[in-house]
Amino acid sequence: MRGIHVFRRVFGIHLRVHYTWLMAAVLLTAAIVTQFSTVYPLWQRLILGAAGTVLFFLVVLAREFVLAVTSTRKGMTINVITLFVFGGLHQVEKDTTVPALELLQSAIGQLINLLTAGVFTAVYFLLVHTGNIIVDVLMQWLAFIWFMLAILHFVPGFPLDGGRALRALLWRLTGNYEKATRTAGWIGWTIGLLTSTGGITLLVLTQEWFTGVLLVAVGLVLQNAATHGRRLAAQTGALTGEQQSIR
Repeated sequence: MRGIHVFRRVFGIHLRVHYTWLMAAVLLTAAIVTQFSTVYPLWQRLILGAAGTVLFFLVVLAREFVLAVTSTRKGMTINVITLFVFGGLHQVEKDTTVPALELLQSAIGQLINLLTAGVFTAVYFLLVHTGNIIVDVLMQWLAFIWFMLAILHFVPGFPLDGGRALRALLWRLTGNYEKATRTAGWIGWTIGLLTSTGGITLLVLTQEWFTGVLLVAVGLVLQNAATHGRRLAAQTGALTGEQQSIR
C-alpha cells in the first residue's frame, strides 16, 4: 500500500497521503457541487466544492498532528503518518506504546471529531442570518461530514477509532500487539467489504447512484486502511509478533 508523499518530513515525522484521497476529493467536491443550489453557476459551485475538500483535508491533517503531539508527549515515537480520508495511520517505534496509550488516543481522536463537527455547526448558525449563503452552506456541509465521520469512528474496525480501542483491549487481553492488530484489522476489512457490498446492492436495486458510490468508496478506503495497518504491524509495528509484557 503505497502512499503519495506530500512532505518529506514535518516536525520530525514523515507524512504520506494515501492514493484513496484522490477518489475522496472527487466525491467530496461532487457532493457539494450537486447539492448546492443550481442558481449559482457551475464554476462557482466547483470552486466551493474544491474549497470544502481542501478545508476538510487540512482539518484531518491538523487532527492527526494533534494526536501525534499528544502521543509523543506520552513517550510514543512516531515515524510515519499515512493519511486516509477518515484520519491517519501512525507507524510507531518498537516498545514505545502500550494498550492504555492506544485507548487514550482512540478517545482523543473521537473527541476531536465531535468537537470539529460542533465548531462547524456553531459557525453555520452564526452565519445563517448574515446572508453569506455560500460560506454558510459550506459550513453546513462540513458539519454534516464530520458528524458522519464521528459516527463512522464508533465502528470497531481498525484503524478507525473504535477499531483502535478494540485493538487496545485485545492487546491487553492477549499481550500480543501483532495478533491484536491482525484481528482488529480483519474486522475492519470485513466491515469495509460489507459496506462496499451494500453500496453495490443499493446501486442495483434502487439506482441511488451517489449514495451507492459513496458507500462503495467508504468500504474500499476502510479495506485499504485495514490491510495497510496489518502489514505495518507485521513489518515495522511496535511489537513484531512475539509475546510482550504489558507495562
